Amino acid sequence: MKKNLITLMAAVAILASSTAAFADEIPMTDLTEAQEVTATQTAAPEDDEKYVMPVSEEGENIGAPVSIPSYISNTVTVTEVGEGKIATTLNKEDAENPENTVNYTILENTLVFNSKGEKKEVKDIEKDADITVFTNSYSPAPLIMPPQYQADVIIINDGEEIGSVNVDTYIADGERLINAVNSLVLNIGETTKIVDKDGKEVKADELANKDLVVFYTITTRSIPAQTTPEKVVVLGENETALAQIADAQNVTAETPTPAPVETPEISSATAVVVGNKTVTNIYSKDDVLMVPLREIAEELGFTVEWDGNLRAVILNGGMYSLKIGENSYVKGKMMPVELKAAPEIKDDLTYVPVEYFTEVLEAAENIEIVND
Repeated sequence: MKKNLITLMAAVAILASSTAAFADEIPMTDLTEAQEVTATQTAAPEDDEKYVMPVSEEGENIGAPVSIPSYISNTVTVTEVGEGKIATTLNKEDAENPENTVNYTILENTLVFNSKGEKKEVKDIEKDADITVFTNSYSPAPLIMPPQYQADVIIINDGEEIGSVNVDTYIADGERLINAVNSLVLNIGETTKIVDKDGKEVKADELANKDLVVFYTITTRSIPAQTTPEKVVVLGENETALAQIADAQNVTAETPTPAPVETPEISSATAVVVGNKTVTNIYSKDDVLMVPLREIAEELGFTVEWDGNLRAVILNGGMYSLKIGENSYVKGKMMPVELKAAPEIKDDLTYVPVEYFTEVLEAAENIEIVND
């Protein structure tokens, strides 16, 4: 059974690892010669065009996209700056709504910059300021409300933007660098300023396999986009992210496309077999097979906890979670998954669609549905 390495981030609208200062398409002007060639050779993709895997000069895959970047970002408005914590809202027009609240823990090594890449301090963050916060995807987050995450990098959006910011793990691509999700390629230029977290100069050949904060402006419209960054800040090595990238490379190179899984007949199902255990307390609801969560999950080796205050079930210490009555199944820091039905309580047991085990917990090979 495949295990997810990523710890919990609850369901908030955290969608990307970059903050962009330009909402419209970036014009292809002031590009380097190398970027102009790439922009000419690779036209802007149509909406339905598939991702293009970057390749080396020898034609070999140089990377494989992982499911999420090494850092997840969210742009929010500050509602309060306290000792070791910043309270923010996802919607400043409805800031009093607790459902919009996200708290960030300030660490000793939290880095703060303005939009031009100039280093700032936490004390420079004021109430009502718009900030973009980057959180390491592999750091633990407590299952509490409102959600609370650690702040690894904070960008104060002060209106003096030089372009965009990306925080991710970068691997070598010849003389270039490419980020973990294969969305941005760096062509380090002679004018690119490269420093470590303390502002000390770093050589360009020391950037591979490091987490980087990248400040950039113009990009090509190729896939992945290319840019010559204005400034790069080196955060250090991220062993977990590098392992995830290596796994993705191996899967891309070695694993064939799996055969489609046949959808079992739900209406005639009489039991679910998990290992040596046969579960018969199942039922069909609107042609959705509902099965007892704890009984099956524990048989598969998951830990299951009940949070009465949140009316939530927590698996593997927060790696997976769900709330009764909400069709929103959380898996790590990925966006919540919607299935055919919401979890519900029946006869004092929590029931979920059988797809929860096949699609969210990825245990399809361990589940067998018995029909009449």
